[in-house]
Amino acid sequence: MAETGVIRTPDQRVRVFVSSTLKELAAERQAVRDAVSSLRLVPVMFELGARPHPPRRVYRDYLAQSQIFIGVYWQSYGWVAPGETTSGLEDEYLLSAGLPRLIYVKSPAPQRERRLAEMLAGIKAEAGVSYQQFSAATELTGLVENDLAVLLSERFEIARSRDLADAAPPARSLPAPATPLIGRDHEARAVEDLLVRDGARLVTLTGPGGIGKSRLAVDVARRLEPRFEDGARFADLGSVRAAGVADAIAAALPLNTSGARLSTDLTSYLQARRLLLVLDNFEQALGAAPLVAELLSTAPGLVALVTSRTVLRLRGEHEFPVPALAVPDAGPPDVGAMDQYAAVRLFTERARAVAPGFELTSGNAAAVAEICRRLDGLPLAIELAAARVRLLPPTALLARLGSRTGVLTGGARDLPARQRTLKDTLDWSFELLSPGEQALFTRLAVFAAPFDLTAAEAVCGRAGAAAAAAPDQAGAVLEALGSLVDNSMVQPAAGDGEARFRLLETIREYGLGRLHDSEADWREVHDRHAAYYAALAGPAEDELQGTGQLAWLRRLEAEHGNLAAAMSWLTEQDPPDAAVRLAWATWRYWWLQGHADEMARFSQRVLARSAHLAPHQRALALAFGGFESLASGDHDRAQALLEQSLPLLRDTGDMLRTALGLSVLGRLRALQHRDASASDLLDQSRAVLRDLRAQKLTGPDRVQQLVGVAFAHNFLGQIRLSQGDDQAAHWLFTYALTGARDASDRITMLMSLYNLAASSQALGDLSGAAAHLAEGLSLAAETGDDTSAAYYLEGLAVMATPEDDPQRAVRLLGAASTLLEDNGSGWLHAFLPHDTRAAEARAALRSRLGSQAFEAACAYGRSIAGGPAIEYALATA
Repeated sequence: MAETGVIRTPDQRVRVFVSSTLKELAAERQAVRDAVSSLRLVPVMFELGARPHPPRRVYRDYLAQSQIFIGVYWQSYGWVAPGETTSGLEDEYLLSAGLPRLIYVKSPAPQRERRLAEMLAGIKAEAGVSYQQFSAATELTGLVENDLAVLLSERFEIARSRDLADAAPPARSLPAPATPLIGRDHEARAVEDLLVRDGARLVTLTGPGGIGKSRLAVDVARRLEPRFEDGARFADLGSVRAAGVADAIAAALPLNTSGARLSTDLTSYLQARRLLLVLDNFEQALGAAPLVAELLSTAPGLVALVTSRTVLRLRGEHEFPVPALAVPDAGPPDVGAMDQYAAVRLFTERARAVAPGFELTSGNAAAVAEICRRLDGLPLAIELAAARVRLLPPTALLARLGSRTGVLTGGARDLPARQRTLKDTLDWSFELLSPGEQALFTRLAVFAAPFDLTAAEAVCGRAGAAAAAAPDQAGAVLEALGSLVDNSMVQPAAGDGEARFRLLETIREYGLGRLHDSEADWREVHDRHAAYYAALAGPAEDELQGTGQLAWLRRLEAEHGNLAAAMSWLTEQDPPDAAVRLAWATWRYWWLQGHADEMARFSQRVLARSAHLAPHQRALALAFGGFESLASGDHDRAQALLEQSLPLLRDTGDMLRTALGLSVLGRLRALQHRDASASDLLDQSRAVLRDLRAQKLTGPDRVQQLVGVAFAHNFLGQIRLSQGDDQAAHWLFTYALTGARDASDRITMLMSLYNLAASSQALGDLSGAAAHLAEGLSLAAETGDDTSAAYYLEGLAVMATPEDDPQRAVRLLGAASTLLEDNGSGWLHAFLPHDTRAAEARAALRSRLGSQAFEAACAYGRSIAGGPAIEYALATA
């Protein structure tokens, strides 16, 4: 076991986890221990022996407490426990992801085991790992001392934090509050006891807005995360209604899914995992409570921690009402004892943040105590009040608060008392703002996600109904925004090289209420918000092609929350023609970035209002709904919509979309095994596209024409391939790829390359097939489309089996399975023929290798899923 002094050490010294085989490297382990201790660091060393917990749990806990990982290896791969596919030695290395790693390999090693050699080869190729060789324990001591000294001198903790922030998918991380949680230790321990000691799998933190439910849930999740093998995830449902909860959970996992596969993908992802899921602000989506029950019933390792203003009313639910912070009793305060009250501590800490010299004194203690009492110990109200200390000392602040005593306790009778107090506190804080700051604050509430200064100026600057009060200069917006940040009405948000801001959801709701008081301003601000993000989303001509398309995709992903809010607003308008235009301008983004199902819901809203549209716009709405339904797997709906749209498209002269509609309808007929009808529709599409080519289209129209060419020839080629006409299929796929390349369109390139690889393999051109698959895999990786990458990994695995490289094939299949489980089924599968080759390859490879070797290779593939798997596949293609 690790030294007991290491585990109980109360100081904050850096802990160094040391991984090695126990007997083979006993002298080297002691050398590393001495080197670590000589630098006054703490060595954390796992030993086999009697313990109350399984070995894997023990060394996982040790790793969770460590800041540096040292691995020392020689010849032995180590012991593989029953039921495991990797040794503890390799498992320790995999679990150390994210820590600075120092690797030392002893040589010569004439009897090095094969699995250790493979493991070291993977480590050596990995970026960001220090890899050195040594021959004696004395040499190792010097190497470790020197490397640790250099690592510490470079302040590795700061670098590590930055690297993690850049590299980790945001959806996998719990929010990182900018300030510490104050006065909630008792509540946090009580919730932990419910989840750990009592074994509750659904705990709901209830209470009014602003009481600190979210902060408490995040704190508990951070404490418990090491206990869950698959960690903790956070889903903010603040702007989500019941219909969108499944998508929000999928995004938090993160899981790339679409349409009819959403429920299946969620179940598949969760059912084998041990995971803590935080669902924040559930009160706006109570209709989705049955979904939570379903996930808990199908995923035995799932535990849900929910925050809501009301309980979900599910069986097995444990409610935990979050109390207000403790406040002093009425009467003369004891300054020395004031710190025992959490509300006072919170006020003092937040006041010091804006006024660094602030201290509790006999002169202000009574006022601070009374402020905390008047605000009922509500954290948000106290923070807003403390933010004013820079301008108003506590006695003056109390006087202003005291003048509103009746209002602070006399809100609407049908609201909880603390919610009435919170609303009145926000009223008070709002009225302390200048008219320009008030106007800006209410308009900023339209932003559903973080925004930058340019967006604030465009959406909230002086115009329209609020022109008399709204700031009209960029400097004025900046100044007013800074004041709102100082007053805790607006929060700084993480940004990539630019300042971004956000409103806490409770404050945003309050701001929206204020904005709604002026019907004209309400519409104007939402219209300007939607127009701004529609303009931002519309691709410029150079962004339709090449690397420009990548930059466009990344820009839209950074603005996803506001883009979705803009689309939502536009779908509610009569007529929703702007929503139709935005949908057609951005469809590539929603598909490639894993939001196809969200776009499908927007499409349904538009179709519900399509009777208000002009004929051409209605035709576009119907056609778009058909494409989205195909991608989502609803073939019957897709066919019905396309059959309605095609006559309208022809009548309005939109031959580009007519050609595309014919192609997609042909694809649907092929899925119904109506090959003759499908071929006829696809030939019609090709004829229309030939006529359009003669018109020598330019710009976006030319790109759309080339995309249509790629669709039609891909779908026709799939029919020919299924009929055994491999040569005709190959020609059609080649022609499709030419069109896709000319358009530099990633969606049709991914379709074409996959199909072309299939026809090349059918013709016996295995090297050509592998080259097409490698190109497609690179393209999917460049786009960040993990699900499409998974299908290409499967294709390369199928290619590997006849090449007598079964281990590589199994590794690629393992990596592909993990990518699909973790990200969902994506969009590409909807546009490819049903392919059973991967399943057949798995069965054949298991029979060929034997179950043990198959599972070991599959486990290795799963362990490198993502970038390393793609690099491995391309390096060996």
